[in-house]
Amino acid sequence: MTDEFKHRLPTGASPKRSAFRVRRSAFGFTLIETALVTVIVGVGVLAIVQAQQAYHQQNNYSQHIGTALLLANEIRELTLSMPQHDPIDGPNNWGPETGEGAVAAYDDLDDFDGNGTGTTFDPPIDAQRQTVPNMTGWSQVVTVENVLPNDLSGTAAPDLSTDTVRMTCRVLYQSPIDQAPSEITRLTWIRAGGQ
Repeated sequence: MTDEFKHRLPTGASPKRSAFRVRRSAFGFTLIETALVTVIVGVGVLAIVQAQQAYHQQNNYSQHIGTALLLANEIRELTLSMPQHDPIDGPNNWGPETGEGAVAAYDDLDDFDGNGTGTTFDPPIDAQRQTVPNMTGWSQVVTVENVLPNDLSGTAAPDLSTDTVRMTCRVLYQSPIDQAPSEITRLTWIRAGGQ
């Protein structure tokens, strides 16, 4: 044993026993150190799992918004070149005329309002009036309102005396676990001047 090591020994301690203690404390971790490391690593793993779950929820929500906007724009594109009122009856008949019971026969915008409550497409349709495949749980609700030209966002006009029509397409989604469909998006546009 070196003289340097002997000077470090406490009074009355044997050199062999102190050397063992010095070497023993240099190996491994204590129980408290191990427990702290376990807690720190566990909290980190839980934080990563929670962040990943939040990411997946946000990703699903973003996909739903994108799908809903595409479905709403399909209705807008379908109605873009249609006249506001029936070419034969004019504004005298609001809603689908006789023989226009299906979307394939709709020839003007007010047909989409049905009997004043709107028209629901479930499953949704595209701009060619065809059913969009693989869209379980999705629906489009279209309403048409005659509005005053100086109050486009106000309530519907009491009569058909204006040439301004406000169309709204609400896109709803009902997942397999939901009790009722929820509105994902709403798209509103104006057609004015008897176009």
